[in-house]
Amino acid sequence: MGPVFAKANMRRTLSIWFFLVICTIKSVLGLSSTFSWEELIQQAAEEAARGRYQQALEKLQIADETGEPRDFRYYWILGKSQKGKGEELEALKSYETSLRLNPDQTKLLEEMTDLYDSLRFPDKALNTARVLLSRDPENRDLRYKALLWSSRIGDIEYYKATLKELESSNPYQAEEQALLDEISSFQKAGKIEDSIARCKRFLPYFPRNKNLHRLCILSYKSKDSNLYEEGLLQRANIFRDEPIFHHILSMEYLDQRRFIESSALARRALLLSLRKNLFPDKDYLLPLRRYYIQIGSDSGILGTELLEEIIRSKKSPSIEEWNVLLKHSSYSWEVLAFALRSVAETEPEESALIISKEWKDMYKNLKAGELEKDLSRYAGPYSLDKTFQFYLETGYSIAETE
Repeated sequence: MGPVFAKANMRRTLSIWFFLVICTIKSVLGLSSTFSWEELIQQAAEEAARGRYQQALEKLQIADETGEPRDFRYYWILGKSQKGKGEELEALKSYETSLRLNPDQTKLLEEMTDLYDSLRFPDKALNTARVLLSRDPENRDLRYKALLWSSRIGDIEYYKATLKELESSNPYQAEEQALLDEISSFQKAGKIEDSIARCKRFLPYFPRNKNLHRLCILSYKSKDSNLYEEGLLQRANIFRDEPIFHHILSMEYLDQRRFIESSALARRALLLSLRKNLFPDKDYLLPLRRYYIQIGSDSGILGTELLEEIIRSKKSPSIEEWNVLLKHSSYSWEVLAFALRSVAETEPEESALIISKEWKDMYKNLKAGELEKDLSRYAGPYSLDKTFQFYLETGYSIAETE
């Protein structure tokens, strides 16, 4: 009896299994044939809106089986689902395809602007933001972001115009001090969320209030490291000619061991400081020295050590002494920066131009190979800013870049 019952149970199990397989196949085939293209697109959009991104992609795949051509909605849903799954670059391609098929998509432009910002494409973020602002000029939060992006890419004309527009139409101008006192009281009471909420609301009204930025940065630091870094970056973007704020951001990158970005900001801070002072604070050299230690550049380390001694003595070397220092440091970038600033200060203009050209030509000839490998020249938040290039490579002098 045992073997007979065993065979019967096996046949029954196989029958049930085949039945379930057939039902599954029929349900899938029925889905693809029952719903129309429009219904499937609608279902996919609803899934994406709920955050069910894989299910949205499956709906789109079934929609493809209908043979209908893909439209702008398809690519918008595809991009949204890809973004939800962390595939940001693929999402961007899908968004761009959707926009080409239908340029009149305000919501999509908003999502693309945020995505460009997330992917660190400030030039593209600014372009889409300007389109959105032409449709909604009263969007102050977006205009504030556009201010930051324009600073990062060096669109000085737009930066100045946006700054003026934000500051000229401020209904809270008379409440400036009261706002600062309120944020300070929130911090003392440990109400960090309230403090951050006030910061995000009112920075677009007081973009150049240094006390407001300081209070906001303190709140951000108490809440989240990424928010803290963004606060430092915003302040540097707005006060783009202030070396100290770029130095502080450089030191933050240094603490995070992001040496390439740190050195990029440190060079900008040093050049800005040299514009203001022939003998800047030696702390501006610290992140550069650490960078050279990290990459094993003996000439870079030596250059920073020589300059620290010059800063301590507060004595500018002569042309002959600069020639010796440049050769001794193998034409260190930092030594050349100081030398060019010094010769512009101490020599007649015509003579300074001739000497500067000789030094810069020698620097480029000796450092051509290193410059190609120096990623710090292409890193950091200002990598697209062509108004403030490292004049040592481009041939500009400090006076010419001002």
